[in-house]
Amino acid sequence: MPELVMPKMGDSMEEGTLQSWLKKVGDQVSYGEIVAEIATEKATIEIPSTEAGALTEILVQEGQTVPVGTVIAIVGERSKPKAAAEPEKVAEKAPETVAAKPAEAAPAEVPAETAPSHGQRVKASPLARKVAQEHGVDLSGLTGTGPGGRIIEADVEQALKSGATAQPAAAAPAAPIQGVPASNLPGQRKPMSAMRKVIARRLLQSKQTVPHFYLTLDVDMRAASKLRAEFNAGAGEDRRISFNDMIVRACVLALEKFPAVRSQIDGENILTPDAINVGVAVALDEGLIVPVIKDAANKSISTIGRETRSLAERARKGGLGPDDYAGGTFTVSNLGMFDVTQFQAIINPPETAIVAVGAIRETPIVEGGQIVVGKQMYLTISADHRLADGHVAAQFMQEVKRLLQSPLNLLG
Repeated sequence: MPELVMPKMGDSMEEGTLQSWLKKVGDQVSYGEIVAEIATEKATIEIPSTEAGALTEILVQEGQTVPVGTVIAIVGERSKPKAAAEPEKVAEKAPETVAAKPAEAAPAEVPAETAPSHGQRVKASPLARKVAQEHGVDLSGLTGTGPGGRIIEADVEQALKSGATAQPAAAAPAAPIQGVPASNLPGQRKPMSAMRKVIARRLLQSKQTVPHFYLTLDVDMRAASKLRAEFNAGAGEDRRISFNDMIVRACVLALEKFPAVRSQIDGENILTPDAINVGVAVALDEGLIVPVIKDAANKSISTIGRETRSLAERARKGGLGPDDYAGGTFTVSNLGMFDVTQFQAIINPPETAIVAVGAIRETPIVEGGQIVVGKQMYLTISADHRLADGHVAAQFMQEVKRLLQSPLNLLG
């Protein structure tokens, strides 16, 4: 059957929201032609047709959220079996939409002929599926008597009469993302966006499954501030650098010395990726997104700055593609621009560590027995203790501090 499915656009994508159909039933579509737009947790993405022919059925309506792999539409005619069998009712041919289900729960409703049964496809008519859903019947346990072994309404009704496959109650709904009962207080309620649901799920998973530990260092940024001012004074607009660019560059150089901080768990193995890909957290109204600077070890500080600005701008416009936020090996999260002096960030799995950057602040420090005005900044690393021991994370942070306090090393 020529099916269009919800594609997997990135390693972390588990579900997508059908934002808009660009074609309607009856329209002709060609292979590769854009037929719909979906919203993932990170971006809005155009979906090309993987089939050619007439769009005959739309199974997922605009606004619905379904798991990756769900059939969202049919292009062309459904295949017709050769064997004759009991005719179906005309009403059973009406198309049926798929109810939105969260990725973390097994879907209670599945589109036509996609319910899994020991890895096999279950073939059932729309009416049979509807009756089965209403009465809690597991279609994977039935034998179809329709064309080609397709399950029809009569098969479901027979199962209900025998009571052999009827479930006593519908499957329990997935636990809510929040850990406490919802309040009964009056107020406005709106559904979580796809991005917010994924953020909630992934960060909860990180805190529950990753043994975090935290180390904080105070960095003197006077030399870095002076170098940045001098560098930007003689640089063109596209070569200017920010403090965040300097921090990212320092982290990249330190990651070369301490590969354990960018390692990942791969089953019972430890993977140390060849490339150093640094994610830079960008705050959006919908939530936090982390586009990735690829192969950062082979890029100058100006190139890092230019790519960071480009990624951030595209992120705010919803123009990032799946590859832009995939493959990260380390993350930098900076809240200094909001006058936050210190915080602890949550690790972004499968990464091992993330550095939280606080504001640069003028503060009195003692230097050579004299009190002088310093420019201090807190850096806090959150590390996965399964892969990075305390002394390794401490040495990594000491190297980052050394590089920032001797910033000419960042320009090499």
